[in-house]
Amino acid sequence: MNGKYFWGIILVLIGGGFLLEQFDIITFGDMFRVYWPSLLILLGLVGLFDRGSSKTGNLILIVIGGLIQIDKLDLLDINVYKLIWPIILILVGLSVIFSKNGFVEVRTNFNMDGSKGKKKMNNITLEDTIDAFTMMGAIETNNQSQEFKGGKATVVMGGIDLDLRDAVLYNNEAFLELNVIMGGIEIYVPSDWRVEVTGVPLLGAWENKARNNTDPNAPILKIKCFILMGGIDVN
Repeated sequence: MNGKYFWGIILVLIGGGFLLEQFDIITFGDMFRVYWPSLLILLGLVGLFDRGSSKTGNLILIVIGGLIQIDKLDLLDINVYKLIWPIILILVGLSVIFSKNGFVEVRTNFNMDGSKGKKKMNNITLEDTIDAFTMMGAIETNNQSQEFKGGKATVVMGGIDLDLRDAVLYNNEAFLELNVIMGGIEIYVPSDWRVEVTGVPLLGAWENKARNNTDPNAPILKIKCFILMGGIDVN
């Protein structure tokens, strides 16, 4: 389901519930305070059936919603909020392990001797796909593929700079899945590309500063993202 329609329907239902409460038909406010985390679960489930959506991000959304819902219903005698980060890290780790083959670059900010490294990584590649992961570190990638098909990038407490200004999109279209947890991703695109960004920001945001190209035949880069306490910038 298109995200616009999903949120439109949800807002109509919530507004209708509060309206009915004003006429003393139902006590919607109390019910909403208990069951609002189920909206996160529902949003994640809808995203899982969207071919262009971030599967890792949607699973994280389901986990967060599920744990908060368990807490609201008082189903477990434990602090479920302490479980959120370990489960998120497990999901991200599994996502990295089972990533599709392609250009893979994994970086942390620790050298082999255990000391912290400050030098920012950079790489020039002609690979047609990107599959990058960084945790507590940084990656700079200059992709100059002439048949760029997109790929996936995940950031956990780090950053990725992806320069696509010398790349050419395969069949004039490519898809990127971006997952950001307490970090940031910055993307540079050619001025003649159209860029569409959709996704779920939780305590974070994305900004699409790419030139507004109204040509329907222009190359298009579609970005689906999940952001938790971080940001994505497209330039």
